[in-house]
Amino acid sequence: MIYFLFIITALSCRQPGLHLTKYVNPLLGTTALTDSAELGYNPPWRTWNGLTGPAATVPFAMVQVVPVTTYGSGSGYEYEVNTIKAFAQTSGTDWGQLNIPIMPLEGNNFTADDFASKYSHSNESAHPGYYSVVLDRYHIKAELTATKRCAFHKYTYLDGQDKKLAFDLVHSGGGSSIWKFNKTGDNIVTGRQGGLYFYAVTNLKIDSFNIYKRNPTQPDIPRSGQGAGGQHKLTGDIDIPVVSFEKSNKPLEVKIGISRVSPEGAKLNYTTEIANKSFSEVYKNADNSWEKLLDKVKVTGGTERQKMLFYSCLYRQFWYPSITSDADGKTAIYHRSRREPGNHSKPSIEKQDTIPGFDTYSSPAFWDVFRTQLVMLDMVLPKVSNDIIKSLILTGEHSGGFLPTSFHGDFASSFITGAYLRGIKDYDVKKAYQLMLDNANTPTGEGVRGPRPHNGQYLKLGYVPEANILNPVTETVSTAGTTKTLEFAYSDYSIALMAKALGDSSTYKSMLKRSQNYKNVFDPETELMRGRLADGSWYAPFDPGYPYYEFMYREANAWQASFFVPQDTKGLISLFKSPADFERKVDSLFTIPWGGYAKDNLSCFLGQFCMGNQPDFNYPYLYYFVNKPEKSQAILSKLLSDYFGMGPEGLALPGMDDHGSLTGWYVFNAMGIYPYSPADPQYIVSVPIFDKIEIKLGNGKTFTINKKGSGKNIDHLTIGGKPLNDWFVNYKDMSKGEALNIFTK
Repeated sequence: MIYFLFIITALSCRQPGLHLTKYVNPLLGTTALTDSAELGYNPPWRTWNGLTGPAATVPFAMVQVVPVTTYGSGSGYEYEVNTIKAFAQTSGTDWGQLNIPIMPLEGNNFTADDFASKYSHSNESAHPGYYSVVLDRYHIKAELTATKRCAFHKYTYLDGQDKKLAFDLVHSGGGSSIWKFNKTGDNIVTGRQGGLYFYAVTNLKIDSFNIYKRNPTQPDIPRSGQGAGGQHKLTGDIDIPVVSFEKSNKPLEVKIGISRVSPEGAKLNYTTEIANKSFSEVYKNADNSWEKLLDKVKVTGGTERQKMLFYSCLYRQFWYPSITSDADGKTAIYHRSRREPGNHSKPSIEKQDTIPGFDTYSSPAFWDVFRTQLVMLDMVLPKVSNDIIKSLILTGEHSGGFLPTSFHGDFASSFITGAYLRGIKDYDVKKAYQLMLDNANTPTGEGVRGPRPHNGQYLKLGYVPEANILNPVTETVSTAGTTKTLEFAYSDYSIALMAKALGDSSTYKSMLKRSQNYKNVFDPETELMRGRLADGSWYAPFDPGYPYYEFMYREANAWQASFFVPQDTKGLISLFKSPADFERKVDSLFTIPWGGYAKDNLSCFLGQFCMGNQPDFNYPYLYYFVNKPEKSQAILSKLLSDYFGMGPEGLALPGMDDHGSLTGWYVFNAMGIYPYSPADPQYIVSVPIFDKIEIKLGNGKTFTINKKGSGKNIDHLTIGGKPLNDWFVNYKDMSKGEALNIFTK
C-alpha cells in the first residue's frame, strides 16, 4: 500500500495543462542491447546503447541530479541494475561527472561499504525536470528536481525512522577524488569534490555527523564496458561523512547549490535560484522550461510511438553544453601559457575568476555534435549558440591561443562557420576567425604543440601519414592519419567558407585547395580511403572491414570512414570509374555484412554502415548524388523505424548518444531535413515521418515542413510555393518562414 501511495504522489507532482513533455521518456537510451542480431556481434560486456540517464535537470544546466546505479557507466544509470548507490548532482553521457553523490539512510541499517538500496522500475517515475523512486532497503521515497545550478532532493521516510544522509565524496564519475566537507550551520554543510564546490541546506536541524571508514582494501567500481580495465584500490581520503538529523515526521529536504568557481559561488547560486522555493514550485518551473523548448518544434501526424521517440530525442538536444558561470555571471578562466617550439616543459596554468558579461558554457563535444545537435541550437536557440562561441573565444584566448578540439578532429571551425552563415554574429568575429586560422595553420609535431596533432605533416604532405606498424589491432594507437586527413580537409573547407564570407579571398583560395586533400588518401585500387605512409606508399596489408580506434581510422573501418567528404561529394564520385561504379560501391557499403567484431562505440549495422556511431551519419544520402534518392529513402526509413527504441523495453538506442549527437540524427531525419554539410547553411531533404512540422526559428519566424501525400518517396519539392529544383533547402529561405512542401509518390 505504501508503494502505491508513493506512485500516486509522484504522478500528482506533474503539472496539469502541459502537452509536449508527456511525450518525453527520459529512460530512452538507458538500456543495453543483448541481441546479437541487433548489435551485429555477440556482446562480451554491457554495450554502449545510449548511456543516457533519467536525471532531473533543466536545459543546459550545471546540475543533472541522477540516480547512480553504476559508477563509471557514463550517465551513472544502467536500467538493468536493480540497486541505487547514491544520487549525484551531475551526469552526462561520458565518464567525467557523477559529482557529489549523496544517499539517504535510515537508522543503522548500513555500513560505509554497503549502503546501496534495491529498487523496482514499477516504483520509479521519470519526467523532464523530475525523478522519483522508492528505495526498498530503507522504505524511503526519493524525489529529485533541479534549477540551472541547484539540486532539490526530497526524501519521504516512514514515521519514526532515523533520518541520515551520506555524502559519498569518495566516488565520482572519474573515480575517487580529493574532497572537503564541513558543517557550517545548524542545517548547512559545505565542501568540494575536485573542482566543484557545494553549499547544501536541509530543512531539518542537523543533530550530529559522524565519519564512517571504508575498507581500504575494498576494490573500487571499474568502468563499465570492455575498456574498463581491472579493479583498482581506493586512494586518498576514504572517509564518508554521514549526517544525522533531528526527529521529525516531515520529509527530509536537501537543497544543494554548486559552483565551478568558488564556495561563495555555490552559496550565491543556492540563494539566487532555490533558497525560498518549494519542491513543487521548482519542479513546475523545470517542467515549464522544458515545455517551452519542446514547443520550438511541433509535429502533426505520426504514431504515438514516433512522437515519443521524437520528443524524447528532441529533449536531449537541450542538455549540453552545460553552463559554467554562476548566477552573478562570474566564471573561472584557466590561463595556459603558450610554449615556443622546442620547449618541452609543462605549460603553466593559472586560475582567474572573471565576469565576461555573458553566460559561459563548457566546450561542446565537437566531434560528436557538430553534425547534428549544434546545428539544432543554431536554428532554434541562436542566443545559446552565440554564447557558446563567445565562451570558445574566451577560452581560446587564455589557453594557448587555440580553439578546443574535443576528442578528435578540429570541428570548432565548422560550428562557428555554420553559425555565422545562419546569421549568428554577435561576438568578435575577427577573433574567432583568427583562432580558427591558428588551429589550422600551426605546424604541430617535432616540438610544436597545438590543437591539430600531426598538422605539420598534413601541411607538408597534404595528408597525415600512418605509421608502418606490423599486425595492428583495434586498440593500436597511432596517428589515425586517414580520418585526420578527411576531417582536417573538411575543417579547412569550413574555414574557406568563413574566409569567403569575410572577404579574405587569398585564405578562401588556399583553404579551398586544402579541402581537396581528401583525394590524397583515396586508393583507386580499392576505391576506399586508406592509410598512407610518409613515403607515399599505401599501408599494407589492408583489410577494409577491420575496425580501429586510432590506427588509420578513428572508431571506424575503411567503409565507415571512406565517404566522409560532405564538402565535395561530387568530387569524390569523380574519383571512381563512373557514377555507376560509385553507386555499386555504396551498395556494398550497405550490404556487405559486418564482420562480427565486438568493439565499443560500434554497434547496430546495416551492412558495413554503423548507425551507432558518428563517422558515417550522412552516408544514407550518398545515393542522392547519383540521382537515386529512392535508395536513400529506403535506408532512412528502415533506420528511423528499426534502429531507435530498440530492445525488449523499447528504450535502447543503436549506440552512445554522445551529448545529443545520435538523438539529433533522429530528430533531423524524422523532420525530413538533415545538415549534410553542417558548415553550409543548407539541408538535404527527405520524406519526414510526420505530416507537418513547425519549427520556431530563433529570428521569430516559423519554418513549416508539409508532407503532401502518403507516398514513400519524393516526387517534387516547393519552397514558398515555388519549385525547388534541388535536393537542398537553403537556410535563407527557411529563415523567411517560407513553407517547404514535400510532395510524395
